[in-house]
Amino acid sequence: MNYKEEDKKYVEAGGRVSYYDFTEKEIARVVKTNVKEVEAMDWRMLIQMLYPTNMIGSGLFQPILIFRIGRNGKRIDPPIEAYNSLDDMRNGECLLFRIIDHIEKNSKFKIDDSWYELRKKILEAGESNEK
Repeated sequence: MNYKEEDKKYVEAGGRVSYYDFTEKEIARVVKTNVKEVEAMDWRMLIQMLYPTNMIGSGLFQPILIFRIGRNGKRIDPPIEAYNSLDDMRNGECLLFRIIDHIEKNSKFKIDDSWYELRKKILEAGESNEK
């Protein structure tokens, strides 16, 4: 669950692009925190964990964009994925759910109960929006 230096170099090769280093220690620190207290930089790190070889960016209309990186180190448009938020639901999934699932499958970290409460709240809101 630690980033690979070669992934970081690949993503940052074109310059002016940030790679959000993720380590087991940092991930464990974040997921044991109440979800409401997680800072923006920590969310970027967790998204980078899901997309270790991609550029994480933001756009005019959608704040979370995921880009592939070309051999020249430049991002490849259009983005491979775009999200309005961490709870932007698509086919019963969102980034928050994917982060939780990834951590559960790849570590033994204790995730704060607030993360699961938020997941339940998002699912309930999604169900009521579908009716």
